[in-house]
Amino acid sequence: MIRINESSPVPIYQQIIEGMQREILSGVFAADDRLPSIRDLAISLKVNPNTIARAYQEMANAGTIYFKRGQGAYVTPKSADDLLEQARAEMAKHIIEIIAIARSMNLDRQQVRRIFDAVLDQQEVK
Repeated sequence: MIRINESSPVPIYQQIIEGMQREILSGVFAADDRLPSIRDLAISLKVNPNTIARAYQEMANAGTIYFKRGQGAYVTPKSADDLLEQARAEMAKHIIEIIAIARSMNLDRQQVRRIFDAVLDQQEVK
């Protein structure tokens, strides 16, 4: 489920793009699945339909989704390698944010690794 953080410095349309990409990567939406209509998603997220339209258009420009005239937006079929690369890029973006936080707190590499490993253990990631 997409969550909008109104206090985030990230624009809402970008939060929607990131949320939709996570849902596609996690299998909520598979290749050629129809996405929620602009109107329905705007109502469920309580945002302006123009914001959803902008997010969908940017995703279409990036090749993540495609439109069928009069039928809505659909997930573009991608290979497993493409999806894995997209997941890696998404994770790398968040890791860079974590590294910036660690630097601001003067944590060294070993401390960051210990924190990361502890969280991995708690979350039971294989």
